[in-house]
Amino acid sequence: MAAFFARPGVELRLPLSPEPVLESWNSRDHPDQLRLRTYLDAVAAHLKVENWNPEQPRAVELTVGLADSTPLDRGGRDLDNYLYPLARRFGADRIAAVFGRKVHQRGSTIAAADAVLADEPNTPASLSVRTSMSTQSEAWKRAIHQACIDAVTEPLPPGPVALQLVFGVARHRNWATLWKPAIDALGPVLGIPNPNRPYRPDDDRIVDLALHRHLDDALRHDVTIEAWWRSADA
Repeated sequence: MAAFFARPGVELRLPLSPEPVLESWNSRDHPDQLRLRTYLDAVAAHLKVENWNPEQPRAVELTVGLADSTPLDRGGRDLDNYLYPLARRFGADRIAAVFGRKVHQRGSTIAAADAVLADEPNTPASLSVRTSMSTQSEAWKRAIHQACIDAVTEPLPPGPVALQLVFGVARHRNWATLWKPAIDALGPVLGIPNPNRPYRPDDDRIVDLALHRHLDDALRHDVTIEAWWRSADA
């Protein structure tokens, strides 16, 4: 049975300043990296991360507010690229669930709370796969990609998407490093602009992203992934 966690309560949402910053792959001294580190330190202080109980997993939610004139489902603002730097800064082992949304509103918010189990979805998973190969290999993404092909006959219609993923992992694994490659493998459902680049899907169309960690030390080095997706209102 997979683990599902509740979003932090609406009353816990704090205004976020500065605005959310995307992950950067530039060199450590690049201005983008400096800006990202300054932002992450500010968010960690805002949430008082240093006071978190290391024995109590947390749930974190980031809401990215965009102007009404800015499309939510295109433009390269991938939610996982907003969420991963936060997990890296806070400590992925301290986070049991992370949620991200893109909405039309003035300003962004962030919230954190003790992770509380929630009810499972009412529908079966759209995709379920167990992998045994190295998660750093292309074969790992290929296995998820093939499971996605087996699960759908065509991508979701154009427009915004809501996606929920549950990662089954052993306690030793940094589960946050799995988010991006797993989503990159979902091209058969998200759409693939360039068939020659199957792991570059239209993932910026995800406007509601929920990522849950299910701890199972019996998995050892294996990883299980369950996914639910649907078209979402902008």
